[in-house]
Amino acid sequence: MRIAQVVIFLAIALSSVLGNAQETVSVAFTGDIMMGTTFPDSVRGTHLPANGGRSLFDAVKPLLQSADFAGGNLEGTLLDGPGKRRPMTNPNTYFVFRTPTAYVSNLVDAGYDFMGIANNHINDFGAPGRTSTVQTLRNAGIAVAGLKKVCETAIVERNGVKYGVAQVGHGGNNVSINDLDEVRRVVKELKQKADIVILSFHGGAEGSKHSHVPRAVEYFVGERRGDVVAVAHAAIDAGADVVFGHGPHVVRAAELYKDRIIFYSLGNFCTPYRINIKGINGYAPIAIVQLDRDGCFVKGKIHSFIQQSGAGPRLDPNNLAAKQIATLTAQDFPNTPLAISPDGTITLR
Repeated sequence: MRIAQVVIFLAIALSSVLGNAQETVSVAFTGDIMMGTTFPDSVRGTHLPANGGRSLFDAVKPLLQSADFAGGNLEGTLLDGPGKRRPMTNPNTYFVFRTPTAYVSNLVDAGYDFMGIANNHINDFGAPGRTSTVQTLRNAGIAVAGLKKVCETAIVERNGVKYGVAQVGHGGNNVSINDLDEVRRVVKELKQKADIVILSFHGGAEGSKHSHVPRAVEYFVGERRGDVVAVAHAAIDAGADVVFGHGPHVVRAAELYKDRIIFYSLGNFCTPYRINIKGINGYAPIAIVQLDRDGCFVKGKIHSFIQQSGAGPRLDPNNLAAKQIATLTAQDFPNTPLAISPDGTITLR
């Protein structure tokens, strides 16, 4: 009887543990982050927030920290030295970004697990800028991916779940968004190592005139910036569970493809200087989605924030980002089973 009682006790205990096992995981993602820049330091002075930017993420920390995994796109470099500034076709625009390395602590405090650097601004200060950015993020405990043959993929383990993440872009040192075979390769590589596979991409034309997803290869300032639908679908076909996009500096539509969710652009997120944040360019959403353990979309929410010059994202009581994404989704992907309510809640029809 005692042996039988022990067996029953163990069975009950095992059942209790399995019953309490985490059935879903939460993934949070944001768009472009450029916390401030020290360039050009001899023309208009530095453009950096007060107190080293320590309050930039105050309004969004609780959400980012609550997710099992949180990632974003770092637009620019983390660099203290001069580096080798890339040539600019129009020096008056100064679209070159150099953020002090100490600012990485703001990303850590905000709750980020991952930063993607596959974008056109990671090359703003050449090899010194790229190297400093990768080392600074890694030394701070933030995973990084996006540079071809340097850091193409990353694995982040949280609560026993391995998140595999890659980022592709159109810059010269990036894993290329224009090479679908490369996209499939990095995803398949991660599929062998991770429980949840995430692809982030930096692609598409820029600005309010490019809010819609064209379902074709996009070009901007002479650069080939990918067919983002083809990229997202190829990634999911290869094993990705979530696809998050950024690059157009405005939000775009969402889509469900093979039970996996795609956000075609989350726009700007924390870009208080030197990047246009007027009108829809200032919409700064956080997308948080719940996935089952197979990576299928269960539910989610678009949390709407809005930017102010010289400050980080602030809560938007009008939910403008969520409403814009809902409108664009209905227009660009009318047959998707995603339903996005005015407060940003995402469910299946």
